[in-house]
Amino acid sequence: MHHFTLIETRAGNYSLKVNGENGCEKTIHSIYDPEAEAAKIAGAFAFDGKGLLVVLGLGLGYHVAQLAAKFPETEIIVIEASPEIHELAKEHGPELNNRVVIFAGLTPADVLREVTERQMKRGLGPLTQFALSSAVSAYESYYRPIIESLNRTVSIKLWERLRYSKFQLQKQKVVMIDTGYFLVREAEKALESLGHEVLRVTVETKGNGDTIVSNFIDAIVNFKPDFLLTMNHLGFDEDGVLTELFRSIEMPVASWFVDSPNLIVQPFDKNVSPWMSLFLWDKSYMKDMEAMGFDSVGYLPLGTDESLFKPLTAVKHKKKLDKYSCDISFVGNSMVRPVKEWMEKVGPDFHPIVEEAAEHVAHSATLQGDIMKVIHEAEREKIALLSRKEKMDLEAAVLWRATLLYRLSRVQMLREFNVSIYGDNSWKELLRERVFQLFPPLNYYKELPFLYNSCRINFNATSRQMSEAVNQRVFDVPACGSFILTDHQEALYGLFDVGKEIIIYKNRDEIPDLVRFYMKHPDDRQAVARRCRDRVIKEHTYKHRLSSLIESMKKRFK
Repeated sequence: MHHFTLIETRAGNYSLKVNGENGCEKTIHSIYDPEAEAAKIAGAFAFDGKGLLVVLGLGLGYHVAQLAAKFPETEIIVIEASPEIHELAKEHGPELNNRVVIFAGLTPADVLREVTERQMKRGLGPLTQFALSSAVSAYESYYRPIIESLNRTVSIKLWERLRYSKFQLQKQKVVMIDTGYFLVREAEKALESLGHEVLRVTVETKGNGDTIVSNFIDAIVNFKPDFLLTMNHLGFDEDGVLTELFRSIEMPVASWFVDSPNLIVQPFDKNVSPWMSLFLWDKSYMKDMEAMGFDSVGYLPLGTDESLFKPLTAVKHKKKLDKYSCDISFVGNSMVRPVKEWMEKVGPDFHPIVEEAAEHVAHSATLQGDIMKVIHEAEREKIALLSRKEKMDLEAAVLWRATLLYRLSRVQMLREFNVSIYGDNSWKELLRERVFQLFPPLNYYKELPFLYNSCRINFNATSRQMSEAVNQRVFDVPACGSFILTDHQEALYGLFDVGKEIIIYKNRDEIPDLVRFYMKHPDDRQAVARRCRDRVIKEHTYKHRLSSLIESMKKRFK
C-alpha cells in the first residue's frame, strides 16, 4: 500500500512525499523550490534532442515540463509506477503539452511494448533515458527492469549495428519468417542446397508485437542477414509497424505471394515500402500491386522439391505404392468450410451477390479479373458503401465459392471412371454418386509422393484465385515421373511445351475423352510424363525459384 503526502513548498507550490518500497519515505521534489530544481536538472541533462526521450518517474511533473520546454521537437514518454501519483500531478503539477505521453501503472512488459511501438513508428531512431532518481529509488523494483531492458534493446549503438552493407559476399544470409506456412520448408531447403545460410525466425500469427520486434532485432544484430524472406506476407502487421522497422534500418525484404495479394495486402497499404520486393506466383496481380505503390513487383511461379517428389521404385516401396494404386486421383479441398466461414463474414444481405458472381467466375472461360465487373450495377452501388476490408471479404467469398463450384463441376466429369478423391469430409455432401471413392486428406510430405507415383492419371482443377498461374501439383506430379491432366491456365505456355510435355483440358466436356485416351494408351501417357519430368528438373525446382529470387534481390539492393 502506497501513501502520498503533498507538501506545500516555500515557493508556494507543492512537493510530494511518498512511502516507497520497504516503507522508506522519499521526497520526490525540492521542498523549497521544485521548479528551480527542475530547471537545474533539465539544464544539466546532456541530450541532442534526437529520437525519443523516455522519462522514468513523473512525480508532480516539474522536470517533465522543463524537459519539454528545452527540447520542443522531441516526443517525451513518461513512465510512472503509480496511477495515483499521475492523478496528483494532473491536479497539482504544471500543465504538460501534448507531446508528452504518460503511462502510469503499466507492467514493465507493457511499458516496453508501448515504447518499442512508438520508437518504431518514428523509424527506430535513437532512444534516450532520463531517470528522476528520487522516484526510481522509491520504486526500485519497478523501474530497474525497465531501465535494464531499455539499455539492452534500444540504444544508439543498437541503431548503428542494425544498419550495415548487404550482398557483399557470393553467398547470402537470409532470415526466413516462419509462420508454419507450407513453403517455408521448401525455400529453406533450396537456399541451403544453393550454399546460402538461413536463419528461421518463428512468428506466431497472433503473437505480441514487442516479442516479434525483439526477435527480429536479435536476429539482425547477431546473424546480419542480407535480406528477409516471407511467404504471403505472413508475420507482417496491418499497421505497418514491421515494414517501418525494416524501412528505417534499410533492410531489404522479399515477400513471395502464392495466394491472392489483393486479399492479403491490399487493405493494408501501410505495408508499402521501397525496401520491399514482391514476387507473385500469378502475373495477373502485378498491376494491382504496382498501383498500390510497390516499386518492385516480379513474377515467380511455384515449383517442386525434387528430393521429395521423385520416382519411387516398386521394390523398395511396394507396400505403400500398392496402397495408393488407382486409375485416377484428385487431391483437393471441397472448399465447403472456407465458403461457410467467408459467407458468415460478408453477411446474408450479400449472399445472392456472392452466389451470382461465383457462378460467373466458376464457369466463364476468362477468369475473374475485376470481380465487380460481373456484378449488376444496382448491386455495385451497394458494394461501394462497404469498407475496403469488407470488399476484400466479399471478393474472398466469391473466389472460394467459385472454386467449390468449379472443382465440383470438373470432378463430376470423371464419374464413369475409377476415381479416388483425397480431401476433407465435405466431399460426401457434394458427391452423392457412389462411383467416387473418398479418402481423408494426405500429408503433403509423407504421403503425397506415394500417391503421385502409384496413380495412372492425376487430375487437377486449379483454384479460381489463380487467374493465370498454376499450383504446385503441376510440378510435383511430373517430378515423380507421373502423368497429370490439368486445366488450361495461361502460365502453362511459358512453363511447358503444352500438348507435348503436359496435357490440358480447356473445358470440362473434353475431360472424359482425354481420360479415356490416356488410360488406353499407357505408352503415350508415360512419354508425356517423361518429357514433363525432364523440363521440371531442368527449370522448375525450388532451387531455380530461389536462385532467381536471390539474383533479383542482389540486382536491386547491392
